[in-house]
Amino acid sequence: MSGFQLRGLRVTGPGKVDAEIKFAPGLNVISGPSDTGKSYIVETIDFMLGSATSPRQIPESLGYDQAHLAIKALDGRCFTLTRALQGGDFLLADSANPGAEPTKLSARHSATDADNISTFLLRLIDLDQKRLRKNANNELQNLSFRNLAPLILVDEESIIKKSSPVFTGEATQRTVQASLFKLLLTGVDDGSLIAVKKRTIAKAEIEAQIALLDQLIVDYEDDLKALIADPSDLADQEARLEAAIATSEQALSVERSAFEVQAAARREAWTARERIDLRRAEIEGLNERFALLDQSYGSDLERLEAVAEAGQFFVALAAGPCPLCGAPAGGHTHEGIPHDGDIEKLRTACKAEIAKIRQLRLELAETVADLTGELAALQANAVIARTSFDAADALLRETLAPALSVARAEHTELLETRAQVREARSLVDRTEALRGRRAEAEAALGTAGRATDERPGLPAASVKAFSDSVETLLTAWRFPHEKPVYFDERDQDMVLGSRRRGDQGKGLRALTHAAFTLGLQLAIATLGRSSVGFAVLDSPLVTFREADHDDELASDQKVAVKQAFYSDLATRLAASQLIVLENEDPEPALRPRIVMHFFSKQHTQGRYGFFPVTASPARRTPV
Repeated sequence: MSGFQLRGLRVTGPGKVDAEIKFAPGLNVISGPSDTGKSYIVETIDFMLGSATSPRQIPESLGYDQAHLAIKALDGRCFTLTRALQGGDFLLADSANPGAEPTKLSARHSATDADNISTFLLRLIDLDQKRLRKNANNELQNLSFRNLAPLILVDEESIIKKSSPVFTGEATQRTVQASLFKLLLTGVDDGSLIAVKKRTIAKAEIEAQIALLDQLIVDYEDDLKALIADPSDLADQEARLEAAIATSEQALSVERSAFEVQAAARREAWTARERIDLRRAEIEGLNERFALLDQSYGSDLERLEAVAEAGQFFVALAAGPCPLCGAPAGGHTHEGIPHDGDIEKLRTACKAEIAKIRQLRLELAETVADLTGELAALQANAVIARTSFDAADALLRETLAPALSVARAEHTELLETRAQVREARSLVDRTEALRGRRAEAEAALGTAGRATDERPGLPAASVKAFSDSVETLLTAWRFPHEKPVYFDERDQDMVLGSRRRGDQGKGLRALTHAAFTLGLQLAIATLGRSSVGFAVLDSPLVTFREADHDDELASDQKVAVKQAFYSDLATRLAASQLIVLENEDPEPALRPRIVMHFFSKQHTQGRYGFFPVTASPARRTPV
C-alpha cells in the first residue's frame, strides 16, 4: 500500500525547549489567533518536504537550528527526517533500525543518484521514475516531489488565488503541471512520448519563441504597471507593509477584545434582567396565594369567634325542661343527638385555636412584607440591569462595532497591498527570467526543431470521478453553488454551473480550492489508485468568513458552511489525513472526532503557540 502521512513536527536548538506538534490520521485542526506560529508550521512542513526556502525567521524561532519531521508510510514503516533550518541536505532515520547511522539524503533531485529527498518521498507514494512532458516539443523531465507539493500543501496566499490550483503561476511550468495532474488521475506518465525536431523550421520556431517571449515580457511589464506605480523599491515596500500589518493586527486585537468585553457585559445584563423578571413573577404568584390564605385565616377567625360568643350566651341561659320532649334538664336523651357537652371547654378550645390562627396570620403578614420589600428591590435592580444593557448595547452598536469594522477593513487592505507587492516582485523576477531565456533563444537561433502536440486529453472516467468528488464535498459542506460541477480541461479548473471557480470572491475561492485539493485525493482513490495520503490547508475558512463584500452571504450561512466543512471532514477522512490551520475552532460537539491543537496566545490559558513561551513576549511579528 503506497502513500504516507505526517506524525509530528519538532524544532530544536541548543538550550531551547523543543517546539513540537503531533499529528494523527483523520482531521487535524490547528486553531488560534494570528501570531501563534500556524503559518510557520506550514512553511516548515513544506521545507521538510524538500522546499529550498527556509521557514521565515521570527522572534520565537531564534536559537532553534534544526527541524525534525516524523512520517509514517501506509505500509507501516516509520521514518524521521532531520534538516538544518538554514537549509542543506537531510538525515533519514528508520525506526525499524534505531541503532543504525542515519542516511544522508540530498536536497536536490537527481535522476542518477537515488539518495535524495524527492526520490525517497516519491517511492513512498509509488511515483518514482515517472516522466513528465515539459513543452510542446515533447521534451521530458523527471517528476520531482516539488512538482507535487502545491497540490497537497496549500498556503494561505495560494488558497485564494484566481488561477487553477493545478498551476503555480509560473508560465514555464504550466505544461509540466498539467502533465502531473493527468498522471495523478490516470496513473500513466509521459515516458512514451518521443521528441521530434524538424531542422527545416528551426529558425522559424526560435523566432516564434522569441516573439512569444517578447509578448510575455510586455504582458508582465503591463501587469506590473497595473499593480504598482513604482517597482523600484519593492523590497522596502514589503518591509514597511510587514511592519504596518503587525501594528494593524495589534490594533485589531485591541478592538476585538473591547468588543468582546462589552458583548459579555451586555449578555450579563440581559441575563440579570431575566433572573429578576423570573423572581418578580414568582413573588407576585406567592402574594396572590398568600392573600387567599389570609382570607381563609380571617374566615376561620370569624367562625371560631362566633362559636365562642354563642357558647357564652348559651351557658347564661336558665336550666329548664327540654323544649323538644318536656323532660327535666339532664334526665333525658334523644336518639342520634349527643349528651350536653362542656360549653366552657369548647370556648377554651376556640380561644386557643383563635390565638394559633392569629399567630399564623401575623407570620404570614411578616412574610408578605418581606416579599413586598424584595419585590421593590428587584424592581430597582431591574432598572439598573436595563440601564446597563442599554449602555453596553449602545456602546457596541455606535462605537465598538464600527471601530472593529474599520480596523478589520484597514487590516484587509494592508494584506491585499502586501499581496500586490509580492506579486509585483514575482513579476519582476519572471520578467528577468524571460529576458534571460530570450537571450538564450537568440543564441540558439536555427538549432532546434518543433514537435506536434498529439497528446490526448483526460479520459472521461477520470474527469467524471474528479468532478463528482468535488461536487460531493461542496454539497456536504453546504457550499452555495450552481450545478453541475465539472472540470474544464482547457483552463484546468472547475466550473460551478455557469460560473468559473476563479470568478468567485476570495472566500468562495478558498473553499473551492480546498474542495479541489481534497476532491483530487478522493478521485484518485475512487479510480483505484493510492493517493499521497495527506493534505495541508492553511486558512480555507477565514477569508470566507470575513470577506462579506465579496461573498454576499449572510453570517449565519457562513457559520453553517464552516461547521459543515468540519463535520463532514471529521467523518470522511478517517483513513486519510488532513491538516487544517485556521483562526477559529470547530464547534465543541465535533472536537471528539478531531485531533485539536488550540494556540491561545495567552500565558495563563492552554498552549500559547507552536513555540514554548516562558516569559512575557516581546513585540511579535505575524506568524
